[in-house]
Amino acid sequence: MEKWVNGQPKQALNSAREAARRGIHCTSEWDVPLQAEIWLATLAITLRQDSEAERSIAAAERSAVVTGNHRHHAVLQLLRAAMNWNLGRVSTALEQAQAVLEAPEETAKSWKPYARVLLALGALRRADLRTAGAYARQAAMDWALGNTYGPACAWMVVQTTEAEHGAEAAVPLVDQLISPGQARERLLLTDPAAAAWLARFMVLRDGRNAEAIAVTARTLSTRSGGLPALEAAARHAEGLVHRSAADLLFAADHHPDPWAAASAREDLGVMLAAQGASGRAIAVLEHAASGYLTAQSPRDVARLERRLHRLGRSCDHAVRPEEPGTGIRGLTKTETAVAELVALGLSNAQAAQKLFISRHTVAHHLRSIFKKLHISSRVELARTWMESCR
Repeated sequence: MEKWVNGQPKQALNSAREAARRGIHCTSEWDVPLQAEIWLATLAITLRQDSEAERSIAAAERSAVVTGNHRHHAVLQLLRAAMNWNLGRVSTALEQAQAVLEAPEETAKSWKPYARVLLALGALRRADLRTAGAYARQAAMDWALGNTYGPACAWMVVQTTEAEHGAEAAVPLVDQLISPGQARERLLLTDPAAAAWLARFMVLRDGRNAEAIAVTARTLSTRSGGLPALEAAARHAEGLVHRSAADLLFAADHHPDPWAAASAREDLGVMLAAQGASGRAIAVLEHAASGYLTAQSPRDVARLERRLHRLGRSCDHAVRPEEPGTGIRGLTKTETAVAELVALGLSNAQAAQKLFISRHTVAHHLRSIFKKLHISSRVELARTWMESCR
């Protein structure tokens, strides 16, 4: 734990691996092997080491079964939620986070703030600012009380404030977050994608602070021995600060988190558009929008659709997922886009607005989708879509 707090992610991860291998940990509050695996899974999830996170969660679940220790079911469920969130399985992650929030176990209490963080971020991705704001107000209390998940709560409050009230309203909160020292490092370790968000936010306001964010991200990557998530985060922030297309492309291709990868690609597309390379910008931004679809973020897709529309991209080119294993075979490009948005819970009117088509056209495509997939409800469509994305 001390190595993690002191901004030494590689050493912390190695220590957690050794503790899990030997079945030891720094406390005796829980079943010891279970605690060791939970700590390793937590670090692996934070650093986007997805395969290791999966192995550690599975090991912890087995330990709980063998020892008959079911008091920490909510903790393990939250770890699953966090891992699914990182992998872009947003609907599944939010269902699991909601279950944690409703869990009666006393042991779940200290973990519930992070469940609220996931639910707030999920609401943000779906442009449900009212729900996000409600969770943010609770997260602000968790932050003020010094909860273990304080950095994650603070980061969520900043994002929600910016979405609800604009960039200027978020400035005082950002100033608190970017103060030098361990607090800044803990934030960038809690969510590596925060480095790019903060650098982008500060570039327009204070170039010196933007540079400082990029330097901190680079320091953490160096200490970690170049862990993919932290190296991609550093290159993303550096690309924004130094306007380097090569760094942004590297980040887009190497971010383990599909949402963060899409964000880097969007920044690259915006840079190309500003340089007058509209054709290249459109191709890059469409790729970014596909990434946001994979990450189940219709709010980001809608923003990119508006940007693409301004660049002159034809409205009948519906954005669809391009990642391997994503989408449903047999559907046209527009049907795929409609299916994705409806599966995410959008109404016909909301889907029509995002795709620049009429509600009647969406309804027509839905009838065709239902017929092709041999289904009869939006619930079945959501289930079919999620299965196709696994």
